[in-house]
Amino acid sequence: MDTEHKPGEVGGGKNVVDRMMVKISHLDTLLNLVGEVIITSNNISTTNRRIQEFYDRQRAIDKVTMDMLKMTEVASNRASSEMHSLVMDIRMVEIRATFQRFRRAVRDMAKDAGKQVDFVTIGDETLVDKTIAEKLYDPLNHQIRNAIDHGVEDPLERQRMGKGPMSKVTLRAYQKENNVFIEIRDDGRGIDPESVAKAAVNRGIIEEGALSSMTTEEKLALIFHPGLSTKVTASKISGRGVGMDVVKSNIEQLGGDVAIDTKIGEGTAFTYRIPQITAVNILDCLTVLAGKSHYAIPILNVVSTLSMPASNVHTTLQKGRSITHLGSLVTLFDLNELLGGKPLDPADEITIVIVEAKNGRVSVRVSELLMPEKLVFTPLSKMFSVQGISGTTTMSGNKMGMIIDVFELINRSRGVVLGGETAPVERVGRAQETSGGALQSAAVVAGGTAVEEVDEVEKKEDISGKLVLSSDIGKEIGHREEFFVELEDILRNVDEQILSLENNPSDMDIVNRIFRDFHSMKGNLMMVGLTELGGFIHEVEVILDQARSGSLEITEEIIDILLDSADIIKAAKQAIAEGRAPVIDRSLLKSIEKYKKPKEKKVEEPVDIHNRTFHIGSLERINLFAHRRAEKHLYQLFISFTPKSQQAFLVALLILKRLARIGHIFGCVPTAEEIENQSISNQLKVMFSSPMDEAPLRKFVEDVLMRYYDVNEYEILKTS
Repeated sequence: MDTEHKPGEVGGGKNVVDRMMVKISHLDTLLNLVGEVIITSNNISTTNRRIQEFYDRQRAIDKVTMDMLKMTEVASNRASSEMHSLVMDIRMVEIRATFQRFRRAVRDMAKDAGKQVDFVTIGDETLVDKTIAEKLYDPLNHQIRNAIDHGVEDPLERQRMGKGPMSKVTLRAYQKENNVFIEIRDDGRGIDPESVAKAAVNRGIIEEGALSSMTTEEKLALIFHPGLSTKVTASKISGRGVGMDVVKSNIEQLGGDVAIDTKIGEGTAFTYRIPQITAVNILDCLTVLAGKSHYAIPILNVVSTLSMPASNVHTTLQKGRSITHLGSLVTLFDLNELLGGKPLDPADEITIVIVEAKNGRVSVRVSELLMPEKLVFTPLSKMFSVQGISGTTTMSGNKMGMIIDVFELINRSRGVVLGGETAPVERVGRAQETSGGALQSAAVVAGGTAVEEVDEVEKKEDISGKLVLSSDIGKEIGHREEFFVELEDILRNVDEQILSLENNPSDMDIVNRIFRDFHSMKGNLMMVGLTELGGFIHEVEVILDQARSGSLEITEEIIDILLDSADIIKAAKQAIAEGRAPVIDRSLLKSIEKYKKPKEKKVEEPVDIHNRTFHIGSLERINLFAHRRAEKHLYQLFISFTPKSQQAFLVALLILKRLARIGHIFGCVPTAEEIENQSISNQLKVMFSSPMDEAPLRKFVEDVLMRYYDVNEYEILKTS
């Protein structure tokens, strides 16, 4: 399943495709449910006609029609519920991919810190919502950095403590009671709560006199305070007083919390508990009316609803208001006023909803409680971000409403604006308003009209030590989705293969796979005009080719070069998506140059395709007949091309790869082996089967091969 990010969305720029695997069984179930929806829709049409007939005749609706209405409602509810559950299942992915991203990071961090770290992952098969899996990367990254830099000791220190020189960092995932638990455990020195408390006092976070009354848990919790670090000097990895507050904030935004378990000299475990929420665009909400505005409050955040006389509201200093709930005071706000709108009219009897999130509890006054509903959530555009409003929805009766973000609503009530900064109290309710008020901004989005105004700030990159490529990043690249898709496919497993090579440096199969991946990347980049970036990959290919021939040993430095080169391509891909020129680290180029060896290349005579016909063996012939029967059309395609930016053999390989997407190739002249050995001029013959008729095939050749693959002449022969 591919989903394309819109500009400005998290996950990439324009035309960056986000992908995930979907089981065929899920698609089959979805198809069956779609069939049921169609049947239900037909029944609704039939029932509607019957009701119209009764209305025209001014007669009461009979029992048969009422029964049809009830059955249709039941069928509709069941189909929508099952479809919702199915989508939830489809969105579930193994956390394996997120965990694997840290293999390379741990290796590099341990190397920088001069430590030996055995990185272990447990529970890779644990299923989580895809969105949660993506959002876990940043907090886990901070946590693992801290574990390596603060937690585990260097080999000499471990020896003095009677430990082995190899430390252990474990990343574990498991499910329990509709929650996902992520544990990051190290066997290092542990966290001293007294040291944390002392650092907090030194930084003015708490008063020294308060220490005596604090529990061990409260002292450890100080580690989440912004700017607190127990490390004396900052390192490349951590110690700058940032990270743990980010971890806590990110996990709380997912509705979870963080627990600490530590023992001095034995190690530390941080455990994230995250509710197993899925299909986050569908929410169970309590709908309310505040003035003329409709709101939806997620049911999970609703503590209680109540009605009380206005005289029961407590007023402090003629400004602050609160109510008493179960013996505790809860601050009260007017929901409309808090969001920057017009306050509700005074009334003798008021309706209140008490809500809570990880950052606290407040009560809000509304005009009327409506009903609980299952609603489809549409996020607000970043251009119309309103603190306290997470998105819009369509309620029953086709009423447009806004969905409350309770966490940010509570922040707003306390003067904490988006980004974590504290605003003066008088600014609360005005933060992020347009001239018409925050509610008007959200209403504009809900109504589907908006005038976007963007303040563009030029960001200057530090290009010290980096080579900025002058290649045209391609005005047409934005329209070539296949470029991004194929590059993403290739990059997906490159890191894992390189790390596998590190553990098996003599495995030539892995070397060959990595070589082919870099070779394919080079072809794609050069095909869209990124010749300098393609040339860089060619330099990496030279090293890999030497390793394939046995003239270069795979060492730790070679592994570093390959990993760094893959990172260059990832960064270049992101730069291209954002319309920036890619850059290459000069030090990496020097490292590559150090290992390059001059190589005599055997010059192969180009194959004359006019004097060679296809050779199809017995097995290929059986395969040909099978595909011929299934796909109906068998073609011979003659192609003449003039490469503009790369070698002929590379263009030919890319053309074959592109043709394989529309059919099954049975043979080519020159053969694939001869093409790889560069025994090709500028002509190619291919025999393949395809379900395409001849007219669409010609259009494909002209629209794709002639436009993007330097083909200037072709001939199609339909054969039998």
